[in-house]
Amino acid sequence: MDEIVQQMREISKGNPEEFSRIMVELAKDTADRSEQLALRVKLQEVLPAVSMSYVAKNYFGKTRQWLYQRLSGTIVNGKPAKMTPEELRIFEAALHDLGGKLSSVHVSS
Repeated sequence: MDEIVQQMREISKGNPEEFSRIMVELAKDTADRSEQLALRVKLQEVLPAVSMSYVAKNYFGKTRQWLYQRLSGTIVNGKPAKMTPEELRIFEAALHDLGGKLSSVHVSS
């Protein structure tokens, strides 16, 4: 840890503007990763019970792999895959729609 701190000090002295740019980029990356993790935590009980293949096909017109890449932050073309704000809105609406369909089912006579 001390070595990393020392290296950061040396880099910041050599080119403070570049150091600042890199630090901002790293902070954004950390925020993105924490959002991905938060989404996965929220979905941990839902994912085993809901067909992501169905959600991907019927709400996005995509494959199950496409959806799982975005939910897990898989590296695609050198960047972690993530949902756009619009895709997150669609995903949330899909889950609510499925929940409504499930709650409307009556199996007793």
